[in-house]
Amino acid sequence: MIKHVIWDWNGTIIDDAQLCVSIVNQILSANKLSSVDLSFYRDHFCFPVTTYYKKLGLPDDEASCRSISESFIREYRLSWRSCSLQPYAREVLMALNEAGIGQSLLSAAKTSDLEDCVDHFGLDQVFNPISGVSDVKASGKKEISRNHFASINLPPEQVVLAGDTVHDAEIGTYLKIETELYTCGHNSSKVLRLTGKNVMGDLRLLLKRVLG
Repeated sequence: MIKHVIWDWNGTIIDDAQLCVSIVNQILSANKLSSVDLSFYRDHFCFPVTTYYKKLGLPDDEASCRSISESFIREYRLSWRSCSLQPYAREVLMALNEAGIGQSLLSAAKTSDLEDCVDHFGLDQVFNPISGVSDVKASGKKEISRNHFASINLPPEQVVLAGDTVHDAEIGTYLKIETELYTCGHNSSKVLRLTGKNVMGDLRLLLKRVLG
C-alpha cells in the first residue's frame, strides 16, 4: 500500500519544457549555434544539464558552464509564471491530499526558486518536505535524495516517485522505490520507456496506482 508520493516538480507538475527550449535557444543563438525544437529536446535532455549543453555544441569548460547556467536561471526566473500546471496536476495532488497520502518534492532546482514556484501555485501546504539544491548548476538530485527519503520515514514499498526524466528513473532505482514516469515533461515517451519503469501519459493514472 502506497502511503507517500515523492514528486519531481519541473515537467512533472509544472508544464515548463517549452519554456526551457526557448531559453536554451536564446543561449544557442548568442553562441551562433542552431536552435532545437521541443521534440529534439525531449529526446536528448539529460542530467547533469551540462552534458545536454555539450551535445548542443556549447562550450563545456567550467567558466562557460557557470555562465550558461546563470543565464538560463536568470531568464527562467523572469518567465516561469507564464507556465501552467500540467493537465490534471492540481486535481491529482488534491485527491491524494484528501486521501491522506503524504506528498513531497524532490527537485534539482534551487530550493528558494522551488519554494517560490510552489507558493505561486498555492501548493505550499501540499508538500512536506520540499527538497531542492543549493546552487543553479542543475547537476541532479542524487546527493539530496537519500536524506529526503530518510525524512519520510517509510519503507520503500510504501513510497512511489513520480517524475518525467531518465534521471528520475535513476533516482527511483537508487532509492529502491517504485517509479512512475510522466511522458509529457522533459523526456519523451520513447526515451522513458527505455528505463524499464512504468510510464504514464496522464497524471490521473497515478491515482489509480496509489488509491486503487
